[in-house]
Amino acid sequence: MRITNLTLRNWRTFKNLEVAIGERLIIVGPNASGKSNLLDSIRFLRDLARDGGGLQSAVRSRGGLSRVRCLFARTHNKGWVEITITIGDDEDPKRWTYSVSFAGEKGGLNRPVVARELVKRGDTVLVERPDKQDEADPERLIQTTLEQISANKDFREIADFVAETRYLHLVPQIIRDSSRSGDLRDDPFGGDFIARMNRVTQRTRDSWLRRITAALQIAVPQFESLQVITDPAGRPHLESRYTNWRVKGSRQDEGDFSDGTLRLIGLLWSLVEVGRRATPILLEEPELSLHPAVIRLLPQVLASAQRGSGAQILLTTHSPDLLDDEGIRPEEVLELEPTSDGTVGTTLDQSPEVMELLDSGLTLADVVRARSAPPGIERLAKVSLASR
Repeated sequence: MRITNLTLRNWRTFKNLEVAIGERLIIVGPNASGKSNLLDSIRFLRDLARDGGGLQSAVRSRGGLSRVRCLFARTHNKGWVEITITIGDDEDPKRWTYSVSFAGEKGGLNRPVVARELVKRGDTVLVERPDKQDEADPERLIQTTLEQISANKDFREIADFVAETRYLHLVPQIIRDSSRSGDLRDDPFGGDFIARMNRVTQRTRDSWLRRITAALQIAVPQFESLQVITDPAGRPHLESRYTNWRVKGSRQDEGDFSDGTLRLIGLLWSLVEVGRRATPILLEEPELSLHPAVIRLLPQVLASAQRGSGAQILLTTHSPDLLDDEGIRPEEVLELEPTSDGTVGTTLDQSPEVMELLDSGLTLADVVRARSAPPGIERLAKVSLASR
């Protein structure tokens, strides 16, 4: 099961966006075009459904309604912020439809409240709000039915599915100094990454680390082994051994690892951790700090993980090297373009210009490199930064 379609209205940089999604979606575009915002719409649904989440928490953690509502909204879609997904598979792409719209509460409180919520199984409507109970008790509208165990029984499959969404954007500096993220559990930036590894049972962890080590031995020169150890204070650490002629200095911990090695360990662990769960995996620029030769193989690494789990992968990238893979199809690449009325997005197969360039012999990497560059970027080199 996977997300087969995503529709956004007034969400952050998007006034209107609708995209069909297959097993993989690669999101490209210039800086500030909304790549991270698109991934965050799916994270938002996860935050509605997960334990300790809900509408109030999900909006508050993003800085409030004014931070998630598109600046171009005005009266579009009644000013409501809307996220709609369909969930299914190739045989039944619309098994489930979940849609939530929310707006600010009237009367000065300005809490986010449900403006509309719709749940469908196929063509059968299971939930449509506001309903008579909401009219009798408007306080109910501060919560979605998705977040309520007592209300989502008939469609809990949706709640469980989106709650399993994994998001990864590891920051090596945070992994090295976990105190930067406080006590946040499942921190997407890596604050509890090593602790999360340590929470896995020893037998399972050893099995996973053997598979990860096999990959690291190929990608990282002289890499020999990886394990999780605990210091005298009870804090877990990564420890690796490198093939080295020196007796001293052959062991390293996370403080010694390069940024690229830490990010690659995080990516590989997350792919192994998913196991056989068919869940969305959201990856933010997985190519950062990696060698181009490794980047070019990432699509194959991700495809291998998907074959074992059935997971759906959505990732953002600025690297044409990542698109330099013959297995990537134009319909799997979503190109975002900022406009004066919000960001628009189309998959490359919908662009006659792109398809003509591909038919002429250019690669996807060549096409995206040229199209995603900011107009007039060559003038950047001529800007004088010297003091006068």
